[in-house]
Amino acid sequence: MMIPSNAEVIDVSNDTAGWIRKVVEGLDKNVDRETCARILEACGRQCAPQGLIDKARETFEDSADIGEFLAKLGDFFDVLRLEDEKVFVVYPECYCEQVKDIPPEDLPNNYCDCSVGWVKQVFEGALGRPVDVKRISSVIAGDAECRFEIDLTESA
Repeated sequence: MMIPSNAEVIDVSNDTAGWIRKVVEGLDKNVDRETCARILEACGRQCAPQGLIDKARETFEDSADIGEFLAKLGDFFDVLRLEDEKVFVVYPECYCEQVKDIPPEDLPNNYCDCSVGWVKQVFEGALGRPVDVKRISSVIAGDAECRFEIDLTESA
């Protein structure tokens, strides 16, 4: 394989976190914002634990309505928050195992689009339909918490 003369070559063979940082930085530099977000969301979907999705799906199927589902889901998915009739997933810190060894300030802010995909995968797997997830805040961006808003309306 021929490496372009302007390519930055970095040995990341023993540094997964560094490799991830470089990939995200490369995406940020070389593709538009929407494409970068879609790629990172797709990656995040792959990290969502199937056991959690299965348990959330069973909980949904055993619930009379979305309100009961969310109440029951909160019993074992303790990052779920219901505030002013809105649904959030809130983390006090970055829990991503892939980048746990990188200080948050050393990661590109858009890395958290990966977590958007993670949250989407959990809720879509539970409900069996698309949902919309928005990143509201992120520890990596310097915020006090990571906060994702989930739109559970049928038209999401």
